[in-house]
Amino acid sequence: MHQNFLCGIIRPAMLCLLVAGSLALTSRTAFAQQTAAPSMSVCQARRTIVMELQHLVTNCERCLKSPPSNIGFNVGELEFQAESQSLRNAFPKGDYRVDLKTLGEVMFGRNHYLFINGNRPILGKYQSNNGSILGFVILRTEDEEKTFADALNALRLYARNYDPSHGMPPVCFADKDEQARIFAEFQKRAAAWRALPAKPSLTDEVNQHWLLAEDELKEKHFDAALREYEAALEIDPLWPLGQFDAAMLSGELKNYDDAVWHMRCYLELTPNAPDAKDAHDQMLLWQARAEQQGSTK
Repeated sequence: MHQNFLCGIIRPAMLCLLVAGSLALTSRTAFAQQTAAPSMSVCQARRTIVMELQHLVTNCERCLKSPPSNIGFNVGELEFQAESQSLRNAFPKGDYRVDLKTLGEVMFGRNHYLFINGNRPILGKYQSNNGSILGFVILRTEDEEKTFADALNALRLYARNYDPSHGMPPVCFADKDEQARIFAEFQKRAAAWRALPAKPSLTDEVNQHWLLAEDELKEKHFDAALREYEAALEIDPLWPLGQFDAAMLSGELKNYDDAVWHMRCYLELTPNAPDAKDAHDQMLLWQARAEQQGSTK
C-alpha cells in the first residue's frame, strides 16, 4: 500500500503505523489496556472458517477427499461442497449445510475431532440440519482447533441473536445477492445519516472497541485492530472513520473484498470528503486485487 496515500488522506496518525513510526501512549490507549478484549468479530470468524476449511486434513478415515469449495455464508447457515471418503449416502451431492442457529456449543477434544454439545456430529449423537460436514472436520494443531471452535461459536451466537429490526448483518455474513440487498439498505440509512444537522456521538460500546483498536495498532497487531473495528461497525455501521480504518487495515491484510466493502460504505457516508477521489481509486485497486485473488484460488 502506498505510504503517502495511507498517511496523507486526512486520517488519524495511528494508521501510519501500518507503514512507519510509533504511537505515543495516550489516555485513550491507557484506558484500552484496562479493558478485556472481546471475542472475535463475525467477519474475523468468517475468514477463519474459510481458511481452516481450505486446509483440512484429507487423508484420514471418514474425512474428505479434498478440501471444501464454494464456501458461503448467510445469517443462519454455513454451506459448501465437498466429497467425503465414506458415508456417501448421507451426502450424495456433496452439498453440506450447517444450521448456525441451532448449532450447539463447539469444542475440540480427542484426536483433534470436533465435538458439538460434547458429542461427535454424525458419528456421535448430535446431528445438525440433516447431518453435518462438521463430523468430518479434523484439524492439525491445538491452536487451529481452538481458533476454529471459537470462530464457529462466534457465528452461531450471532446467528441466534440476530434481529433484523435492529440493523443490518455484516456484509461478510452474506452471499452476493444478500450483499446487494444489505448495501441498498445501507444506502438508505447513510442518506438519512447525512441529512442529520448534527451527527450522533459514538456509544460507549463503540468507543471502547475504538480504544482497543488504537491500542492494538500501537503494538502493530493489525489483525486484532481490525477485529475491534469490525466489532464496532457491527454495532454502528454509520461511523465513517471506522469504515475507512477497517478498509485500510483490510487492504493491508489482503482481505480485499472486505476492504472494498468498507471503503464503499465510507464513500457512501462521506461522498464529498476531501479524500474521496483517492479513496475511490484505492477501492478500484482493491477490486482488481480481489479478482486476482479469486482467479488463483
